[in-house]
Amino acid sequence: MPEQSTPPAANPGAEPTHDPSQELEPTSLARQPREVNPALPKLLKPRQVSLRAFGVVLGIELLAGLGWALTSWTWLAFALLFGGLLGWSFRRRGDAHRAIAANERARELLDLGRADEAASLLDQLLASRRTPPNIRPLAAYYRALVAIRRGEFSEARERIHMVVDSGWLGNRKTLQSLAPAVYAAATLASVLDGDLQAAVRWRAEGHRCAADLERHWFVANAFLLARDDAWEQLLRELGSKWDAIEGTVSGAGIRQLQLLEAYALTRLGEREDNYRGVHSGQEISALIHGIRPGRFDYLARCWPELREFMQAHGLLA
Repeated sequence: MPEQSTPPAANPGAEPTHDPSQELEPTSLARQPREVNPALPKLLKPRQVSLRAFGVVLGIELLAGLGWALTSWTWLAFALLFGGLLGWSFRRRGDAHRAIAANERARELLDLGRADEAASLLDQLLASRRTPPNIRPLAAYYRALVAIRRGEFSEARERIHMVVDSGWLGNRKTLQSLAPAVYAAATLASVLDGDLQAAVRWRAEGHRCAADLERHWFVANAFLLARDDAWEQLLRELGSKWDAIEGTVSGAGIRQLQLLEAYALTRLGEREDNYRGVHSGQEISALIHGIRPGRFDYLARCWPELREFMQAHGLLA
């Protein structure tokens, strides 16, 4: 983080730090009743998966019992039982490996900016009956990230809501470690969609996760502060945590934070007398230097002020 972009030391007599969560009462979004979009793939809950597995095992046992009843051959019954269980186990393992590999490939495509290819791969994965139920929420989460990248924030929020509702993010569940990232993505999607109340509630729920770490929230919190016009607090947060940000946030995330910093400095220069003239246009240009025009157009799709800033600096396609 360039030193010149860090705001001046806070005045002891300045107003207290602004936090949008102080104005909005966090309540559980995951427990609020809502309509499920039938067009989105259904995600099974852990209990449903357990019942299905129990049904498969029971079916194999009944088949083995039927073989023994018809032939009175004990060895045939045991062969059917163990053969069925072994075959089912190997098939599940193979399906899981293929699904995990497909998820990783889709995430790689998304990181490379090939969102359409990632969406196609994830849609195939979610439509396949052979995708394990405990892997489907991961694919749905990645599909929500694709929707964010496309600027389809309402769809992204629906998909993330379904991932949370599936129950796989809870304590001692398969995707527990992924929970903070999912809640951070929900927060970001809500901010970009202009729904700050939902963003604050998602953030509050995310902070209650057992696997919650500060690194999951650097980008989402910055966008929340920027959208809430908390410019000075945003600059203080970036200045004080930049070393941690550089060590944990991806390159694209860092570029987004630099974009927000330049945006905040510009808005402060327009509104605050003590910032006017402190930061030159050259310093702001240095922050956004190297951002390819069109790369972050989706961030401003529902954010007119940010879009105006990006257009003024030639960052739109």
